Amino acid sequence: MSIGWFVDGSYMMKVWNDYGRMVNVMDRLNFTKMRTLLERELKDLIDEAYYFNAETDLGADKASAFYNALAFPPPSGPGLRVKLYWLQKRQLHWPSHLGGGPVVHPQTGVQYEQTQQKAVDVGLAFHLVRSHANRGWSKLVLCAGDGDFHEVAQYLVETKNVDLYLIGSMETISEELRPYARRVFEMSAIFDAVRGVR
Repeated sequence: MSIGWFVDGSYMMKVWNDYGRMVNVMDRLNFTKMRTLLERELKDLIDEAYYFNAETDLGADKASAFYNALAFPPPSGPGLRVKLYWLQKRQLHWPSHLGGGPVVHPQTGVQYEQTQQKAVDVGLAFHLVRSHANRGWSKLVLCAGDGDFHEVAQYLVETKNVDLYLIGSMETISEELRPYARRVFEMSAIFDAVRGVR
């Protein structure tokens, strides 16, 4: 078994939903079908698989059911190890040269908040390197587009001879990551193969 599969959950769902809206199809992303597709296309088996995200506002029961479904082992599930981090909220204020007051909605007066994921990228990068050191897989499927991962990708590709495969869209995969990929699985090309229940 020689594939490591790492999913940035927030990125993957954004790409999935953006493409679904474009073609007017809002089916769920089926990670079990995605695993099957990847193993078939890469002619190898997935050794370790991880899904990274921050706690969401789905509601406890709905989120728990979703993450349990992701963790269910193959062949009935995708066998993803779920790693959840946290969200940080902060109220927005104008810069001091613009008055420094709170940024509020013009009609309701409610102050705007910014919500950010914390530690997801660091967790993904850490587990990527740790997993490769322990398992030695030769292929990496990375469902992420952030240029922050380019140092880890470069290290694995150039130093450890890992073949990198990206899943996403060319519009959202950073220019820093693209040069290291052997192939990009565009959502538009795999959409029909990975939609459906669970």
